Amino acid sequence: MKKNLYSLLATVLASAAVVVVSTASWAFIHQPETPEELLK
Repeated sequence: MKKNLYSLLATVLASAAVVVVSTASWAFIHQPETPEELLK
C-alpha cells in the first residue's frame, strides 16, 4: 500500500515538473516585439 502511494506521488510530481518546464520554455522562446509607443 505504501509503495503504491509513493509511486503515485512520484508520478504526479514528475508530470507537474514536465508541465512547468514545457510551459516555461515555450514562454521564454516566444518574445513578441515591443511596440514603439512603449519604448518612448
